[in-house]
Amino acid sequence: MLTYLHALLLFCGLFSMPLQAQEKGVFWKISGPELEKPSYLFGTIHLICEQDFKLSEEVAEKLKYADALVLEVDMDDPALALSMLSRMQNEDGESITDYLSEEEYKVIRQMLIERTGMDLDMLKTMRPFILMTLIYPNLLECETKSYEHELMKVAKAEEMDILGLESIDDQLSIFDRIPLDEQYRSFYEYAENLDRGRQEFRKLINTYLEEDIALLVKMVSESPEYRAYQDILLDKRNHNWIAPMQELMKGSTVFFAVGAGHLGGENGLLNLLRKEGYTLTRMGNGKKLSEKR
Repeated sequence: MLTYLHALLLFCGLFSMPLQAQEKGVFWKISGPELEKPSYLFGTIHLICEQDFKLSEEVAEKLKYADALVLEVDMDDPALALSMLSRMQNEDGESITDYLSEEEYKVIRQMLIERTGMDLDMLKTMRPFILMTLIYPNLLECETKSYEHELMKVAKAEEMDILGLESIDDQLSIFDRIPLDEQYRSFYEYAENLDRGRQEFRKLINTYLEEDIALLVKMVSESPEYRAYQDILLDKRNHNWIAPMQELMKGSTVFFAVGAGHLGGENGLLNLLRKEGYTLTRMGNGKKLSEKR
């Protein structure tokens, strides 16, 4: 089951302005005078084509020796799927036809039937982010992998705890603060032009593999769909995560894995942790993911 950030992929998960124009890197060591052991912070892309997936030996090794894997949400929680299922429909019965013109709906319905086999007539009251997940297979045109799922495999093999920085209800409640008309309009624009979506996604993947945080963040922060909601989608969440991260790191080695967009920027985790007195050291000897095998 896809979580909220899987549903938005990178379109919401990589916001904010760059902290340093030249700062790059998605894998960092967290150390400091108050920490008995170092912890690690890994920026992920929630969904990626299998041929582009790269998990270095260094990342896997540091995870194996950690005491816990901490994701945005505890994806190992048995209640996760039930929570998602209970939030798939608009609470007050709103329909996509309430927000698109008759002609727009007709065009997009026929196009999706032809391109994806999905009939919107059967899904009219589905929340927009659920509809987005249904068109991703056609958007990506590849076998996909999730960094979170692959990291969880390693963690389970080592029988370590898997935890979350927030609940799935916390994530899904964010949508309650974004007007439905804007969410459906965004879905319509992406679904109506899947070719453009493929090009944008390819560019995002390439930028992630180059670990170019500044460019990655700039690309998405300019997205007209979500730039007005950076505060609730990203900034506040980053600030809310600092206290639990600090508590988890006391006396333990913790491997944090969150969307790469949470790392950079004035309100990004790298800057917020530095403000708390921690030292952030880039791992990988400066090599980019695109160079790792």
